[in-house]
Amino acid sequence: VPSALMHVLTLRGGLVLGAYETDRMVGMLLSLPAQDGDEWMLWSHMTGVHPQVQGRGIGLALKRVQREWALAHGYRKIGWTVDPLQRGNAHFNFHLLGQDAALCAKTYHVNFYGDMDDDINRGIPSDRIEAQWLIDRPCLHEPLPDDMVTLLTADETLRPVPMLEHVNWDASAFCVSLPRSVDAVRSAWSHAGVLAWRLAVREALQQALAHGCSIMDFLSS
Repeated sequence: VPSALMHVLTLRGGLVLGAYETDRMVGMLLSLPAQDGDEWMLWSHMTGVHPQVQGRGIGLALKRVQREWALAHGYRKIGWTVDPLQRGNAHFNFHLLGQDAALCAKTYHVNFYGDMDDDINRGIPSDRIEAQWLIDRPCLHEPLPDDMVTLLTADETLRPVPMLEHVNWDASAFCVSLPRSVDAVRSAWSHAGVLAWRLAVREALQQALAHGCSIMDFLSS
């Protein structure tokens, strides 16, 4: 992102943050104002932490400063996209950030960014779910109900196993499993395995959202 553009964003309703270890930048966050219907929201376009210092809470600290800044500047909602295949992102967004304030997703975008040539997205559609962080509302997490229904699981070979036939959509909660590691799927089953997971997760989430569900939390097992 050109520095001139970041400068304009900071002057006109956006936010650019850096996280530093002494004088070395190790994390960053960039967000800009965006419209959501009749309401202005803060769109969190980029957040990243250097691989050498990941796992130390720097990303969480950046997002918490972002929330404080947004509330102080009149925003009530922050939005961004999440790759639904990435367990780490799902845990960070829906579980950790969802504890600070209400966070959910109701929209699934197919191939949102088009073809991408990085190591994570190369050769598969860049599907994303759109997270909305309602920063002035309390956490939405609740205990798991007894009637939770699994829509997608995995077999012993790491292949996805859809369980969408004869689903009781009157249940109070649903679960969509994710591969523990996309890299492990790619190693065990080549590129075709990652694509199979992309399409299976897409189908399960799209059907759940079409039946009025919202993505609320991520739980590791």
